[in-house]
Amino acid sequence: MPHMNISAYLLHRLQSRGVDHVFGIPGDYVLPFFDELTASEVEHVAACNELNAGYAADGYARLKGLGAVAVTCGPGSLSLVNAVAGAYAERVPVVVICGGPRREAYAKKPRLHHILPDNFTASLKIFAEITVGASLIDDPAQAPAQIDALLARSLAERRPVYLEIPVDVQQQPCPAPGQWAAAFSPVDDQATLAAAVQAVAERMMATDRCVVLVGHEVRSAGLEEQVLALIDATGLPIASVFSGKAEFLEQHPRCIGIYLGIGSPGDVRDYVENADVVVWLGAVPSDFNKGASASAPSDAQSVIIFDGSVTHAGKTVPNLSLAGMLAGLRAALPANRWTKVAAPVQVFTHKRANPYTPEPDRELTNRRLYDRLAHFIRDGDVVLADGGPSVNLAFAQFPSGARFIASSYWASIGTGLGFALGACFAVPSPARRILAILGDGSFQMTAQELSSLIRYGKTCVVFIINNRGYTVERVIHDGPFNDIPDWRYHRLPEAFGGKPGLQVRTEGDLEAALAQADAHTGPGPLLIEVHQDAWDVPEAFRTIGARMGK
Repeated sequence: MPHMNISAYLLHRLQSRGVDHVFGIPGDYVLPFFDELTASEVEHVAACNELNAGYAADGYARLKGLGAVAVTCGPGSLSLVNAVAGAYAERVPVVVICGGPRREAYAKKPRLHHILPDNFTASLKIFAEITVGASLIDDPAQAPAQIDALLARSLAERRPVYLEIPVDVQQQPCPAPGQWAAAFSPVDDQATLAAAVQAVAERMMATDRCVVLVGHEVRSAGLEEQVLALIDATGLPIASVFSGKAEFLEQHPRCIGIYLGIGSPGDVRDYVENADVVVWLGAVPSDFNKGASASAPSDAQSVIIFDGSVTHAGKTVPNLSLAGMLAGLRAALPANRWTKVAAPVQVFTHKRANPYTPEPDRELTNRRLYDRLAHFIRDGDVVLADGGPSVNLAFAQFPSGARFIASSYWASIGTGLGFALGACFAVPSPARRILAILGDGSFQMTAQELSSLIRYGKTCVVFIINNRGYTVERVIHDGPFNDIPDWRYHRLPEAFGGKPGLQVRTEGDLEAALAQADAHTGPGPLLIEVHQDAWDVPEAFRTIGARMGK
């Protein structure tokens, strides 16, 4: 068979799975891999640090189905940990490629830079906790099989994997890739699946008051059409939740709106919390999704189909896929069972159907900003949010063809700009419009990636909501620790070599800025700084924060 080297093999496999870009930072233990990356058809995208490269790979994977990031061992790999943990929590397949020291060092353990004293496997151990597979690729003969198995597992389980490749192995020869054969494919036990489907279906059919809450695992597994088919067939009332806002269903006539505990619109909260059966479909029944509500769906009310298991009636059945349960329920539930059951219809705080007329001299408030953005966001847009904006946008009704991306389960602020960088490479402009709507506190954590967007000429619109602090934290527990420096955000693009940004203080300013955003063709981002009062937050937002603070 023709031969190639291990780095080239890995890159070939990644490209065959749709990965055309690898994000990352070079370091001495991974330089041979970067040589191969430079020579390949896969493009290296240099983020400003490893954490942001991880966020970018995550944002890329959410749109392309798989992402990759490459770093050196020690400072590089450990800087990635938070990003990879978030991808694990939110079921995003990201391949971490880490260059390690020479093979002999793992046995002899000399004192080396970047390596913890006497702990050469520290990164492997740490990443074993936040991936579905972490392997040392140190045998060239076994490397192709290891690579294939890890990639297959990442794709099958939709979670990260970690490959640590010693520096002297990265360019070792190996056989050229053969036909792709997924080495890992979990299959439901059909008898167990049938029993679980029957039990859940019987429980649902026993009541008119049944509602489905859809979360992030549905999008991760690519099951949007199957969910819509289930709703079309049965008439089940359905709602989006905060962690994995299901924008694809928000225009459906059986969508009741957004459920977020005590922050929910009243009609939605009443319907969900007084339901006899609440089906958490790929949705985590977390404190965020329950919105600090004392009367949120209880264990007794809930059927939880999440993270490879089904929990109901006080019992958990493991190793059952969301896809299998969804297909089973589609077959088991009778047609039109809930079609005539009265339920709220598309109750969202901010929606295009609500009229909006700008008052040019009026100071722009939080409520009016998101009222206007509900009209601005259009079919096909990719909207990335972080911090306070991710909460506000949860209450906005999206067009069915728009995409919303936020880290709302792991909830690490600072992800949004890195996600946007990855999205710009996953969806080349002008195929779809990329909108990043970020809090100022979130932006300050990863602001340098604005320079990466400018460097690579990526056309997008970046909104910075400047309220001079960590708004989400303020409403939970206020103190001077929530204040941040008041940057001149609109001046940053020029400092990084880009086009001047814009400032918005009034509704008239916002109209002018959105007109420029509509006309923006790049290259590079358009940054819009939106000034808001520090305590101008929705009452629902404030109520949830106060309850969580207690």
